[in-house]
Amino acid sequence: MRNTYPIPYKRKKLSVLLCILFVMFTIVPAEQIATSVNVSASDQVTGSAIFSAPPNIEAIKKEVHVLKDLIYDETKNSFMDIYRPAYAADPLPVILWIHGGGYVGGSKDSRQDYGMALANAGYIVANIDYALAPGQVYPGPVLQANAALEYMKLHASEFGGDMSRLFIGGDSAGAQIASQLAAVISNKKLAGAMDIRPAVQLEHLRGALLMCGLYNMETVRATGFPNIDLFLNTYTGSDQFESFSRIDELSTVNQITPDYPPVFITVGDGDPFASQAAELVQALDSQNVLVDSVFFEDSGKELKHEFQYALDTIDAQKTLEKTFNFLAAKSN
Repeated sequence: MRNTYPIPYKRKKLSVLLCILFVMFTIVPAEQIATSVNVSASDQVTGSAIFSAPPNIEAIKKEVHVLKDLIYDETKNSFMDIYRPAYAADPLPVILWIHGGGYVGGSKDSRQDYGMALANAGYIVANIDYALAPGQVYPGPVLQANAALEYMKLHASEFGGDMSRLFIGGDSAGAQIASQLAAVISNKKLAGAMDIRPAVQLEHLRGALLMCGLYNMETVRATGFPNIDLFLNTYTGSDQFESFSRIDELSTVNQITPDYPPVFITVGDGDPFASQAAELVQALDSQNVLVDSVFFEDSGKELKHEFQYALDTIDAQKTLEKTFNFLAAKSN
């Protein structure tokens, strides 16, 4: 059940502590995100083109129309921003973006520049907020993301969007939520267990964009990601998240079927979640799901968590180009 009630005093204190920990352990300074700006022979990222310079966000802002803080659901913090290219004529594919933050922090505003870069490439981007733990616990964000899809199904055409060409994406904890929502849409057994009626039809979901996420709750503690137990304990409302009665639902590796949509997945080689991405790819491969991965294994770059947002670096630029290639291929 979604919790829309005020947070009691003790829970407010916990919220403050979690916000402090979120800032300390999950926001990585830009200079630590990408340690290499030179393209070497060991690069595993290839694309049809490479940016000759970082995307000019200020110029992009002039080419992208923004609608701020649309209310997509009655649940707390159900706000959505819409980004659409100013030149848009024909209906464009839609991307639902879910921000990260350990389930306890973060916001859509922190992903605005990236979302606008996606929009400028020819997409309608719906960038959402959702209620955070401990004020709202699992499965609240998954329910809210599904509600956001329901809202877009009703209103996307007003923004120039084509919901028959839909992508769901996210980063870090948002990647886990996005991956689980894609599983709900493609796995009837999971949808039934969670008592969720998917807002969209499976054939309309063209792909998932998963960046620096966690996908296996049995092995995620072993990654050593800072305070992962605290984040997941808070999200599940448990003293030990592994013993949470519904923990299997959060492990996307256990929910993959042959109907899962094509996946674009990336993670830095210095990210504790690199092994989580590898596990998800293995699960996808076992079900013959199409995967386009951008990894940096054995590159020596030591790219940190959320490297893809440092768009002043070559590695992030090339990864964005690969993202565009995936979107274009799956939009047709």
